[in-house]
Amino acid sequence: MREDEVLSGMVLYAADQGEYGKRLVVLTKECGKVTMFANNARKPNNPLVAVCRIFATGSFTVRRGRDSYTLFSADISEWFSGFEKDIEKFCYASYLCEFMSYYTHEGEYSKDFLNLLFVAVKAVEKGEVDVELVRRVFELKTMMLAGEGPNVFGCVSCADREGQAFFSVSRGGVLCEACGRLAKDAVRISPTVAYTLKYIAQSPLTELFSFSLKSDALEEFGRLAAGFVKRYVDREFKSLEILNGIV
Repeated sequence: MREDEVLSGMVLYAADQGEYGKRLVVLTKECGKVTMFANNARKPNNPLVAVCRIFATGSFTVRRGRDSYTLFSADISEWFSGFEKDIEKFCYASYLCEFMSYYTHEGEYSKDFLNLLFVAVKAVEKGEVDVELVRRVFELKTMMLAGEGPNVFGCVSCADREGQAFFSVSRGGVLCEACGRLAKDAVRISPTVAYTLKYIAQSPLTELFSFSLKSDALEEFGRLAAGFVKRYVDREFKSLEILNGIV
């Protein structure tokens, strides 16, 4: 008989399963993105009913099966209850979970991904930083952790470490003045946005969402990040469709 395991993580997705059960997709530190089934979780007085909800973060006691886990109990340390009365924040946070789900897989040690998701969802809940800035920073940082983010520390064409005057989506990063003038899709970026890109790449996660941008810089950075994500992420996100319909 398989022994029970305790996995630490956050629920990315929760849905009804069968007559009384719940199906969860959970990003765990130890095993990456896994599927858990909570049998009878929707029966009255079942202690798992409160556990099986998106964003719930804590320790999950499970037993491994062939393709999934069975959930027996959980010790939840963070519920993110601040989303209950704010549909816009809820949609933004749901999108972060969906985006992270795209980039994570089962069997991978995912501590950095889990920590990034937690601090990003917490930043959305607090509302101290513009939610669009949180979204764009999160997207690029997730791609960087996955090894698919932009090169931001030097010209991607000539390797000039000082050159960060342009940005090219097709070439995957910043370009110096000379190379930028030759690249067809390159756009000039301000020193503020160039610094922001480097800040995202090298800042510890605890400080990642501790800055703000003025409206013009936020708009410029948003366009850049959106273009990069559109080029390299081949997925439509349901939560984003809902979000676009309410903002």
